[in-house]
Amino acid sequence: MRTICFSVFLLFSLLSSSQVEDIPCPRNQPVIAYHEKENAIFLFGGYCGAAKKRLNDLWKFDGKKWISISSDQGPVARSGHSMIYDKMRNRLLVFGGKNNEGDLMNDLWSWDGTHWKKISDTGPEPRQSHRIVYNSTNGDVFLFGGSNIDKKALNDTWVYRNEKWIELKSDTSPPARLQHAMCYDHGRDKVVLFGGFCRTDGGKIVHGDTWEWTSKNGWQQKANDVNMSRDHHAMVYDIENEKTLLFGGYNKGYFGDTWCWDGSKWEQIKTHGPSARAGKPGFVCNSIDKTLILFGGWDKNNMPLTDFWLFDYKQKAWKKY
Repeated sequence: MRTICFSVFLLFSLLSSSQVEDIPCPRNQPVIAYHEKENAIFLFGGYCGAAKKRLNDLWKFDGKKWISISSDQGPVARSGHSMIYDKMRNRLLVFGGKNNEGDLMNDLWSWDGTHWKKISDTGPEPRQSHRIVYNSTNGDVFLFGGSNIDKKALNDTWVYRNEKWIELKSDTSPPARLQHAMCYDHGRDKVVLFGGFCRTDGGKIVHGDTWEWTSKNGWQQKANDVNMSRDHHAMVYDIENEKTLLFGGYNKGYFGDTWCWDGSKWEQIKTHGPSARAGKPGFVCNSIDKTLILFGGWDKNNMPLTDFWLFDYKQKAWKKY
């Protein structure tokens, strides 16, 4: 089993007078991203039940402990936002979400390791519960869906390219949704989307469809299995094995199952591991040692989780970190 390896030099270089050891407040829908240059996991914002408010704190997990990152003024407190690591420009990007006044936002912020900078507040309309992914082939930031100020589910597609937002059009498109999951399949140069939900006059509709986006063909539906329908689940691309992995989620109950997408079909992996959970657990791939890392989520007792798990695809096994 691989473990997360961090250099001693890196560990000590991160400890400065502006960084204090502590533990993040447990929160719903933790938004995390793996930062390749620092070989660490970053967490930003979210809703903390204990504090009964949304947060704008930035944390780093270096493989052994959490470190609180102090920085200049940045994004306001929020939940329902999204965050990715832009490898080409070595920065974290945070987009959208809901603030403590209940307003939705469409601001895009970057963090370069020292400073926050607002780089856009035009483009997609304000929203929450959307998803963005990073295209590691060309540096595009790809966005789909979410819900707007009228609580209407969205199905627009955007890309942040060359420091500006561009809306993308396709002959077909996934139905409007929020709380879905997306990842970028580097091996096939495709964005993969699965699940999520929307609300209509008839109630809540939970999706079990799988879509893929390519620059040549736009959106194409690849599969639809109502038995897999769910929202608030986690999904990641396994760089080493060139598979998309999915874990957990919610649909009239909490799931603790693990699935694999090979580009044509989903296959359930029979394994025991993390407890059943939804609340959009964080799921990332360490691009240095190829470790798959799951963090947090929301359990069936309506409590936020703060545990780390590692998944080994070849062994088909989870291990608590």
